Amino acid sequence: MLVDCGPGGVYHTFLRPYLEDLGMPVQLELAMVSHIDQDHILGLLQLTSEILRADPGDVVPAEIERFWFNSFSDLTGGADNPNLSSVENSVTAAIEGGHAMPFEALRDAEDHRAEMILAGLGQGRGLRDNLVELGLDGNRPFGGTLVLAGKEAELPGDLHILVTGPSAVRATELQQHWNPDLDPAEIAAMADNRIANLSSIVAILTHEGRTVLVTGDARGDDILEGLHEHAGKTPGMPMHFDVLKAPHHGSDRNVDQDFFEQVTADTYVFCSDGTHDNPDPETLEWLHAARPGGGFNIVFSSFIQMEHSHKQPRFNDALRALEDSGVTIGARRPSELAIRVQL
Repeated sequence: MLVDCGPGGVYHTFLRPYLEDLGMPVQLELAMVSHIDQDHILGLLQLTSEILRADPGDVVPAEIERFWFNSFSDLTGGADNPNLSSVENSVTAAIEGGHAMPFEALRDAEDHRAEMILAGLGQGRGLRDNLVELGLDGNRPFGGTLVLAGKEAELPGDLHILVTGPSAVRATELQQHWNPDLDPAEIAAMADNRIANLSSIVAILTHEGRTVLVTGDARGDDILEGLHEHAGKTPGMPMHFDVLKAPHHGSDRNVDQDFFEQVTADTYVFCSDGTHDNPDPETLEWLHAARPGGGFNIVFSSFIQMEHSHKQPRFNDALRALEDSGVTIGARRPSELAIRVQL
């Protein structure tokens, strides 16, 4: 199973060489994009594009059996909207041609975030088109519907997947807020404020009694609600997993101390390297406050680089406090393609 594949550079520098080491073509029962954001979607866009470009007889990096992806147009109900299609097509053409975004409203430096969001939409459109061409669209085995909370799947190898987010209520809210006459800047704002946090696929993976909670960029309160509604979590009581993928790279906008008190794990995985202040030191402080006795692991997907962050002293202090309490901290070394979490 392959979940999200990082921003630009990750696929060619790390993922593809890792697939080569595993022995191509790697058989993937499921590939999944948690939500539309270029730091989650781009690697899988590049992987599916390489598969499509392959000549007969070429060894492709992977053979994918099924793919889960809630595209922006499917989430908003705007699949047939010409304005959205025009924006997606224009962004896709700009990305492929290495040009600036084709919208006057987004030319200023302060609109860089909007450009990034629209880039994610364009990449999402490209991925959606790739999946159609590969015969992987439709979110099998869910009959062409969105991947929403309450759905379950059994994959070969005894992997059980229970989806706990996004909720059908959230999907309906997104569709109600969708306006087919939005301009590019407004579409970017909607995608940033609603799509990333409210539509991330959250799922519990269970194999031979071991559990992993993957969270995308979901909000902590939505994760807790989904676990209560669909996984039997008792409100106010902790639910434990072998591995928790921290939401939104460890951003303090998505979690708080209460979240870490209610969702515990043997290993916390942060898909971040310290740049862009992810993880935020506040997040590490909340984790420490929630579990002051230590006895767990923290794994960073990349070597931590906080040298240019004004938060570095506080970040270092938070890590030191965790280590002093008995927490084991690991990170992928710069020379390594991956870091393994032993269950």
